[in-house]
Amino acid sequence: MAYQFYISKFFQRVISKSSLHGAYHLSAPKHTMFERYLWGTLIVSTVLYSSYLITLFWIRYLTNPTVISLDRNYHEWNTTFPSITVCFHDRLNTTARDILIQRMKPKNATKFMEFLNLLAETDISNFDQLIEFDEYSNLDLEAILNAVVNQIHVNVTLSNGMEAKFHRIISELGVCYTFNSAILRYLSVGTNVSNNSSQELVEISIIERETTAALNNLSCNGNIFYHGPFEVPTFLKKLVVPSSASAFVKMSFKPVIIMADATIENLYVKQRNCRYPHESNLQLFPEIYSYSLCSLECKLTQFLETCGCVPHLYKFGGFPMCSLGNLGCVSKNLLKVHQNASSCGCLKDCTLINFTLQSYLLLDWFNSPLIKWDIAVSKIRYSRRIIFNFSDAMVSTGGIAALFFGASFVTLAEIMFLIVKTAITQEKKI
Repeated sequence: MAYQFYISKFFQRVISKSSLHGAYHLSAPKHTMFERYLWGTLIVSTVLYSSYLITLFWIRYLTNPTVISLDRNYHEWNTTFPSITVCFHDRLNTTARDILIQRMKPKNATKFMEFLNLLAETDISNFDQLIEFDEYSNLDLEAILNAVVNQIHVNVTLSNGMEAKFHRIISELGVCYTFNSAILRYLSVGTNVSNNSSQELVEISIIERETTAALNNLSCNGNIFYHGPFEVPTFLKKLVVPSSASAFVKMSFKPVIIMADATIENLYVKQRNCRYPHESNLQLFPEIYSYSLCSLECKLTQFLETCGCVPHLYKFGGFPMCSLGNLGCVSKNLLKVHQNASSCGCLKDCTLINFTLQSYLLLDWFNSPLIKWDIAVSKIRYSRRIIFNFSDAMVSTGGIAALFFGASFVTLAEIMFLIVKTAITQEKKI
């Protein structure tokens, strides 16, 4: 009991000398026990409720301190020109195919020719037609694809006098050609692409808002896939162009842009719930991050877990490639893998450049196929900004504490000082 009495006396002396609101009434000698219990209950209630409010605020600061606002200062912007990928209908180069057959001298030349014909036209949606050619699984399918698919030697011509290269890529769409992509290093086939391709994106200012891009003198039509520069082209954004006639295609796109304030990058990734391109945590794409690449890695991981391999159209990563006979497993689980990709926990891009199709014109005409597209320069873009920074969190914590029980940093320092001083005094008396 002597020890308990010492502890109670110790805290009575600390509380009686503290400036904490209401604390004096707990140790005032003239107060009844009822008054002390009443003040004790009131002080504990206010401490608990204020701690609850402070905790809620800090949770919000640590998990969601940002807000997306509108930015209208369009005179200072440069807008990335819309990226497109074209998968031409006439992919097979029959001359290259015949030369390859003569060089390889297969046992069954007719069957091998049929295999090459199908391989050149295959994408992820019709893999199952290659299953019966499992005997050719040991071949370098990427090299064969690059050899037998037609080479398209055209540049993208812009009305402001610029010219940009039309790059040959391989993806789940097969062998296609793309313009204005920042992830060419992972998709290109048969070409050497600089690791700084993201710095070569075509951009226009508000002064160049009438700029158009064109693909002239094409040898055949092709389906068109539009996307952002950090996106992998997929079937989700597809314009079907008939292969039967020569066509004139004209498109107009509107940009959807989300930028980020410079202070956003100082937050932890979990705080802002997004990643910058240079903050990649991906195994297959260590040099650049985007939501599209993260989803692609997720899909490949699911193919690996389900079928033990990945399709040959994904040339990166070092994962085991599926034999042609095992493509049936890929085709069977394709829908499930695409549906599960949204549950992989991929973070959004802190800075996003995307496009929506505003208008689309397709005409059959007498000349060679022509593809033209332009951009409606937006006068509005979105911007990620910090709505609660560390200073706001500290001020709110202090404000709540002061409102409920008159505490501040000075009060805390005072209590710590009194605890130490009283302890030393007690030791001397003992």
